[in-house]
Amino acid sequence: MRGKEPLASDEESATLAALRYSLASDIVELVVFTSDEIFLQTLREAVGAERRLWHVASADKVSDLLVAGEVGILVLDAQAQGETSAVFLVEIKRQFPDLVVLVAGNREAEGALAALISAGTVYRFIHKPVSPGRARLFADAAVKRHDEQRRRAVAAPPARSRARSNRGWLWATCALLALSAAAAWILEGRSDEAAPPRVPPHGTTLESPLLAQASAALAANRLTQPAGDNALELFLQAQARNPADPAARAGLAEVRDRLLSKAENALLEERLDEAAVAIETARKSGVESGRIAFLSAQLAKSRERVKSRPSAARASDARADDGTTSLLAIAAQRLHDSQLVEPEGDSALFYIQQALQLDPKNPAALAASATLQTRLAARDALAAARRQADADVRAQLLRNGLERLQQDRLVEPSNDSAKYYFLTLRGLDPDNAGLAPAMQDLGSRLAAKARRALALGQFDAARSWLTEAAAIGFASAESASTQHDLDVAVDQQQFITNVVAANELTLVKSVKPAYPKAAEAKKTEGWVELDFTVTASGAVKDIVVHAASTPGVFDDAATSALAKWRYQPVLRDSQPVEQRARVRIRFVLAA
Repeated sequence: MRGKEPLASDEESATLAALRYSLASDIVELVVFTSDEIFLQTLREAVGAERRLWHVASADKVSDLLVAGEVGILVLDAQAQGETSAVFLVEIKRQFPDLVVLVAGNREAEGALAALISAGTVYRFIHKPVSPGRARLFADAAVKRHDEQRRRAVAAPPARSRARSNRGWLWATCALLALSAAAAWILEGRSDEAAPPRVPPHGTTLESPLLAQASAALAANRLTQPAGDNALELFLQAQARNPADPAARAGLAEVRDRLLSKAENALLEERLDEAAVAIETARKSGVESGRIAFLSAQLAKSRERVKSRPSAARASDARADDGTTSLLAIAAQRLHDSQLVEPEGDSALFYIQQALQLDPKNPAALAASATLQTRLAARDALAAARRQADADVRAQLLRNGLERLQQDRLVEPSNDSAKYYFLTLRGLDPDNAGLAPAMQDLGSRLAAKARRALALGQFDAARSWLTEAAAIGFASAESASTQHDLDVAVDQQQFITNVVAANELTLVKSVKPAYPKAAEAKKTEGWVELDFTVTASGAVKDIVVHAASTPGVFDDAATSALAKWRYQPVLRDSQPVEQRARVRIRFVLAA
């Protein structure tokens, strides 16, 4: 075995940082250290389902999650740590200098931490109690700060390279294992499946079959092969057709980023020919960044290092390479790909076990085995934490929905109502035990509101409440009865308002009204307009006074006479139907 040497120069550290950033650029998660349940619920409501929020109640759990989960933001309730908050924060920032720290507490706690706030160790101080809206502003600011820090870390120019021994490439395998452990802690929380493609970005749509084909190739990781059906060629074609297409530009950027990441990985594993191909392909695809120049320089240095390696060392390498090194190289790749124990016969576990059978005391094999065990333990811990976080989110959604029911906020506002929280919960956990009775309660309340609106003659409101009930899948005998009564009432209203002039109908019989004696004595003349219904038999019913020249004087006489009139029935589709009509009856004294 060759002597131990540094795993990476400053330049190679920049490569590792770029790889880590590319793996973790979409992940920003929060860990909350508090024993205040109300504060915790406020944060959960503020953050919502957009980001994962992990709750811990002890200081030792904070470091565990920060190491295992690539958590970028810590929210510390000063009450949880008390007087030791300052010491705890200094230590946690020493271990995790890029961590964005928010502290919540009272004025006294703010004064105690004033020095850390001024120094930037504490990014923001939140005064308790805090509303969900204000908490969301703090969380969004912390996420933005964390993202800016990561981008600056990747964009920072590498320091001058330090001298290295020419015998370090066996240890590069160990470096790859360590990198795999760190990077996979980020990836492991998602799942052992491949991460979904990031193209097209949110808000864009695939507007052509060519873009759809390119996106499918990217999802399958067909970056440059086979010819004619790879993501690079297809996105270049799409961009040539429409240079302004945001989906084509975003897809091409993703392909280029993956090519550069592929080159970085190949350099780390000393697959120099593969690295050269990836770098050249990225250059031809249009990449013109300093990253290309850096990788090209690293490739040249690696080739020189291999050429200058002493013949004795190469011979020793050849003797030591009884298969163990090759097995560990494959194991490192499987660790990088998160193939920890599956599939059987082609996982990191399988290749590490094979290497240990060949050389049970091989340090690199033992280190790889330890790395695998750490990864597996971290994966299990993360899975358990995320299951608990998901359960907490669902429980909070149910609680919020039930609270909105009691507040009579059934469907409004659209993003803070009982309907919103219950439907969100149904999308996440349709079999939730508390969801069915809650939805039934919501539906019953909506149906009751529809019945009350109908009783008040508010037909549009009644129909709106019934529509909301149907939208959540609610049905009951009461809602069906209300719908029937609403339909009848609307039909009756339409019938009442559909009035025709009586002269459009055929009058069969009329009776002259008696002139009221009081009006006759006073020599009063006038008229009365009456609305009435002509039945299917031609009779007159449902007479109401619509207007009168002198109200109350001729109303009764006109109504009594009109009740004895007869008309020919109105026909629709050859069938007699009822029809509303209006007539004006005049009262004029004889000359």
